[in-house]
Amino acid sequence: MEDDEILKTLSNELLKGAKMLSTHCPKCGYPLFEKDGKTYCPVCEKFKNENKGIENNKIRYDSKSTTKVDVNKILMEKINYLTMKLKDENEISRIKEIGEALYILIKIKKKIE
Repeated sequence: MEDDEILKTLSNELLKGAKMLSTHCPKCGYPLFEKDGKTYCPVCEKFKNENKGIENNKIRYDSKSTTKVDVNKILMEKINYLTMKLKDENEISRIKEIGEALYILIKIKKKIE
């Protein structure tokens, strides 16, 4: 889930009348929300719903074919690629951008393990 998507998810919760709490989710670090006496993390709930198709072994079928997709392998390839890009980057804004992407990929990898 990208930052824009996360902000949209959080904003939608506020528009639905949920209250943003000062405490944060222990899994993803985003703020917890409360509505109708229930405390929840909208980011984790949305992430969980989007990834119902991932099997326990973290392999799923690509929707365009019957080819198996190894999610862990893809994540590691992207992490390695970005790490190499970061090594050679000198522009501050690009370093920040790559760092944020790495952070997200590592968080996703930890969640599915």
